[in-house]
Amino acid sequence: MTAETGAGAAVLTGTPSGEAAPAEVPSDAARRRSVLIVDDDRWTTRAIEQVLGADPGLEVLDAVHGGEEAIAAYRRHRPDIVLMDLNMHPSMGGIDATAEIRRLDPEARVVLLTTVAPGPGIARALQAGAMAAVNKTASDETLRATVKAAANGDDPSLLKGLAADITLSGDLPPGTAVEPPRLTPTECSVLLRVCEGLGYAEIAEQQFISEWTVKSHVRKLREKLGAENLAQLVVRALQLHYFSG
Repeated sequence: MTAETGAGAAVLTGTPSGEAAPAEVPSDAARRRSVLIVDDDRWTTRAIEQVLGADPGLEVLDAVHGGEEAIAAYRRHRPDIVLMDLNMHPSMGGIDATAEIRRLDPEARVVLLTTVAPGPGIARALQAGAMAAVNKTASDETLRATVKAAANGDDPSLLKGLAADITLSGDLPPGTAVEPPRLTPTECSVLLRVCEGLGYAEIAEQQFISEWTVKSHVRKLREKLGAENLAQLVVRALQLHYFSG
């Protein structure tokens, strides 16, 4: 409601009762996503801060340089995304820090920062709860796109190249001794495409099924293979030899 009290008077907008209208709350899609960068190399954190800070949809928090600091910063800020380096000396490493952050908040979204040649630890960090990985040398566009996609939730498109990185790292933990679960032909086909990093829409188009059906198959695959998220599904697929990487 608008009221005028004369020339030059202030214009008041409110509800019919005269109360001020409540501030409009931005939608989840429109709000800025907060990012915590964790890396013991300060040049790396500065470079990533600069890249992500150029995106108006991202709020870059003060970087930290060790696992203990990462846990404390997560507890304080509850960021939407944590970019986590694996090896930080002499601090707690990224694997233990990821596991502790996930204990604090099972919904925490952690993306690993990897090097050109992924070293040991990537598979164990994924088993600790990290949802994806991005190379430190990725293009600015790829880095920003990965962070924003991860902030929107778990999606197979975040997994491009992940199976190859795990295989290259050479430290895939052995699978359990139990017999691998039996998968239907459709589940096998969907699992293959998830491991290849195809998005839900791409998988649906290739399988001639709906996205809802693809997501239903993925949920069933996670149950059968004991995976908390899609990245763990890739690890389990490699361990049980459903996918060769």
